Amino acid sequence: MRTSRIPSSPPARRTRLTGALLAALALPLSAVAAGPAQAAPPAQAHPRAAGTTYYVDAGSGNDSASGRNEAAAWKSLARASQLTLGPGDRLLFKAGQRWKGRLDVQGAGAVGSPALVGSYGSGAKPVIEGGGTSDVAVKLNNVHDFTLDGLEVTNWSDSTTPRSGVNLFAKDAGKLSNVTLRNLNIHDVDGPGGSTVSSAGLLVSIRGSRTPTYFDNLVVEKNEVGRVRSYGIITWSTWSRRNGMTSLYPVETGIPDSEVVTWTPSTNVRISDNYVHDVTAGGITPMHTKGAVVEGNRVDKAAGGRLNTKGGNVAIWWQGNDDLLVQRNEVSGTGFNGPGTDGHGFDADADNNHSVVQYNYSHDNDGGFFITVSFKGAPTKDTVVRYNLSKDDGYEVFSLSTETSGTHIYNNTVYAGGRVVTVHPPYTGAGDYPLGKIVHIYNNASGIEIRNNIFYNRTTAGYDTANATVYDSNLYWGTDTPVAPSGDINAVKADPKLVSIGTDPAGYRLQADSPARGCGATVAQGIKDYFGNPVPATAPDRGFHQFTGAPFRPVVTTSYPTLGNSHAYRMADGDASTAWSSVAEGIAFPGTIDVDYRQPTSIGSVTLRTAFATGQGVKQLDVQTWNGSSWVTQVAGQQLAWSGNTATVEQRAIELPQRVSTERLRLTVRDAHLQWGNFAVYEIQAA
Repeated sequence: MRTSRIPSSPPARRTRLTGALLAALALPLSAVAAGPAQAAPPAQAHPRAAGTTYYVDAGSGNDSASGRNEAAAWKSLARASQLTLGPGDRLLFKAGQRWKGRLDVQGAGAVGSPALVGSYGSGAKPVIEGGGTSDVAVKLNNVHDFTLDGLEVTNWSDSTTPRSGVNLFAKDAGKLSNVTLRNLNIHDVDGPGGSTVSSAGLLVSIRGSRTPTYFDNLVVEKNEVGRVRSYGIITWSTWSRRNGMTSLYPVETGIPDSEVVTWTPSTNVRISDNYVHDVTAGGITPMHTKGAVVEGNRVDKAAGGRLNTKGGNVAIWWQGNDDLLVQRNEVSGTGFNGPGTDGHGFDADADNNHSVVQYNYSHDNDGGFFITVSFKGAPTKDTVVRYNLSKDDGYEVFSLSTETSGTHIYNNTVYAGGRVVTVHPPYTGAGDYPLGKIVHIYNNASGIEIRNNIFYNRTTAGYDTANATVYDSNLYWGTDTPVAPSGDINAVKADPKLVSIGTDPAGYRLQADSPARGCGATVAQGIKDYFGNPVPATAPDRGFHQFTGAPFRPVVTTSYPTLGNSHAYRMADGDASTAWSSVAEGIAFPGTIDVDYRQPTSIGSVTLRTAFATGQGVKQLDVQTWNGSSWVTQVAGQQLAWSGNTATVEQRAIELPQRVSTERLRLTVRDAHLQWGNFAVYEIQAA
């Protein structure tokens, strides 16, 4: 259960975990940028051993028959539940038919010869209709090398008793490998109408305390889960005790603390390409995994339609995991019940290490885009949030809370159009909520770094700077006087020139002349943007899109005539092996070299690079910056002493008295070495 996740203002010490659980219970950007490795691909398929196929026909079947061909099909779920599957065995239900009651599946396949429960014939998926007569409609018990494919499952009696549609269950069974749950349509599952982890459309649960038990290569894919009075898809395990995680929601699960034992995570878990909608709790919630991937899912309207008028939840949130990768998901419409009740698209919750949240599209979530929170005994550490698009997420776009550290938020694009969120009675948080903060920091959240983002903010919502939070190289726009934290010394306040603001992520790409291009802080090698474009490690674009057209270059002009084809742009092309040179005739001082960065640029020093420097290097110059209406002299009469007259490129730096934000730089050359009658500049770099 996820209630009171964020403290209201002023924030008291509070986690975002249930009261029951509470009672029981600074890395550099380059170091975290690459994130955890993705889950290992499944092993190559082996030839499938022949097994026995069993048929179930609700219309003309007979439980006294053999079940081994269509003409001798069984009739009932009770008879099918007596079967123990072996390698290559298949239990198939006739398409277009319905069964009422509960299906229990036991047995297992072998590597390369999985057991299967699925369908036969043409028509609609066969329906297992629990009807609320049991806590679960389809239960899989200690299976491995097994596939469940192509069923429709319901479990509704309009009760508030916890229910599930499909439950993959294990207890004291050791390692259970190669289980796939796919192409299921799970819907209309009743329950408490709030957030109860023992109730879900698709529940993966592990019990026991004697034999360490976990799933390996578990795949949950291409399912639709909707209209559930609790969670959509959730995994959890009693093998979860570490740090302060000593309890597993005992009020909701009935599991005593004595059964919660040493953390033994499921491995190579992949939850992908599912559509989860209209659930009263979280849409997708993996717990107690290592190296899991949550990818390509669509979650809409989580934490909505609650019978419980208090509390809230998050569309995709996770707890007790290491190296979780959450990418390429679209999340929208998450419900909100006022301050302290979440309502975000994504959440790195308690006891997580090294989560990466990337390439996601989050929009119209009433509580915000991303939240992270934990508690003292089980902190969450080293979370990376990068190359995501957040559009019109409400209340608090980023909420960074108790006992979390090392949260790195970079190269995201955030559009905040000013949407007001309305919570209607009878919910306890009823009222209207305009956007409160773009970044809200609660309590002792630490090690927060926010870099290279585009904040297109049409509101007055601000950015917290508590706990030595670092802001660096972000772009701020949306109003004539955009809000920005004063500590962002490399801030750009300019229209990012997005392609077309609307509903399509492609519309939030940069145009060729965007001031967000080529001016971001350094990232790690090998990063890609939201659209799959490679990102340079140095001077990347800001925001979630790396422009792939013509390279961004400052425009360089000079009052000196140019020698031959040694074009002026070479002085700012990023290549110190290419040079500009003046002509040798009629050199006169002073003269100017102007660099137009075409965007606000933070400058604290100017470095000149030149080869054959004692023969053709600049000897004396002034440095000026443009304030929007006139040139301001920052350094006057600076002398440059060069060492040699060889092909070795030397560099000399001129420090400004203070860092200045400017779009244009002027070097007024007052003297130069003229051994050959001309002078040269190989590169001008502002930093």
